[in-house]
Amino acid sequence: MSKALLTLLSTMVLASCAQLPPTPTPQPQQPRKTADVAWYPTHLYRGLRVVAGTVNQIDWSRASFGVSGNPATLSLFNNMAHAAAFPCWLRISVDVPGNPPPPPLVVGDLTIPNPPPGGANAGPWPVVFDNVPPGHWSIARATIGGASNNAASDRAAAVFTAMAHAPLPTALVRDGSAVGCH
Repeated sequence: MSKALLTLLSTMVLASCAQLPPTPTPQPQQPRKTADVAWYPTHLYRGLRVVAGTVNQIDWSRASFGVSGNPATLSLFNNMAHAAAFPCWLRISVDVPGNPPPPPLVVGDLTIPNPPPGGANAGPWPVVFDNVPPGHWSIARATIGGASNNAASDRAAAVFTAMAHAPLPTALVRDGSAVGCH
């Protein structure tokens, strides 16, 4: 055998016997600096009007979804404490961070249809719990979309109508002072 061949073979034998460098010991995972926040669903309610001359047929127009105030918002409530104030109510579910009951100024997420109907802005829509008056939540006009309160009211009406009339509705009609709201 030639000297070059012997050198090559001995190098290969030595290389196969060589130990690989030790793998580093895995470090324990450090705790997160911020804990994940749990979310829970909460029901909110919007009073609805009925079409005059009907047997409790809901008015799905801007008349039931008026955006108003300064700043302009659409109002919702966390209960139907004044159920007799409206003939019918619409119940929606909003995802809220933390643990119930929500503290004031918490912001929940309202999932809306995608794409949003009526030219409304895409969701989820932030819903703010300001608790003024007690139990009050609001959706800002800028969130809904529209250059005026009437335009935002029309967009809100389109979104909530679509939610209530979907094959799997995400907004449910409830009776208020009227019976048999539809």
